[in-house]
This record gives sequence, C-alpha cells and structure tokens, in this order.
Amino acid sequence: MNPISETDIARSRVDLRFKQSLLTRALEQLLAILYEMEHDPAYSDAESLRGLRDGAIVAVELANLIRHLEQQRRRAESA
Repeated sequence: MNPISETDIARSRVDLRFKQSLLTRALEQLLAILYEMEHDPAYSDAESLRGLRDGAIVAVELANLIRHLEQQRRRAESA
C-alpha cells in the first residue's frame, strides 16, 4: 500500500469522501500490521502484546470516525 502523502492529507481537509477513503486505507494498513504481529512469535512479549492492544484500540477509534464521517456525508447529501 502506498504511504499517505501530505497532498492526501491536504485534500482530506476539504473533501469528506476522500477523507473517509483515506481513513479506511489507514485502518486497513493498521489491521494488516496487527494481524502480522498477532501471528509472529517474535511479538509475544508483554510490551508487544500491549502494542497489539493499543493498536486494536486505535483501530476501533478509526472505525468509529469512519462511521461518523459516513453519517455526516449522508446528511450533507440529503440536505
């Protein structure tokens, strides 16, 4: 996956649909990393497990933000 650029971030500030897409991409990247960590024995120590937990919390927060943006977008389109 391509990294998120400064141009992407600037565009996301003015384009709600793009922002939602960008956050979805970030969530997919985070989930892929968490999956790899979960299944790699090198990440079985306590610090890594805390990192997995923290990553899962961030993933939930991102999913909630994406859901909120979708609701905002739908309201704006129906107005």
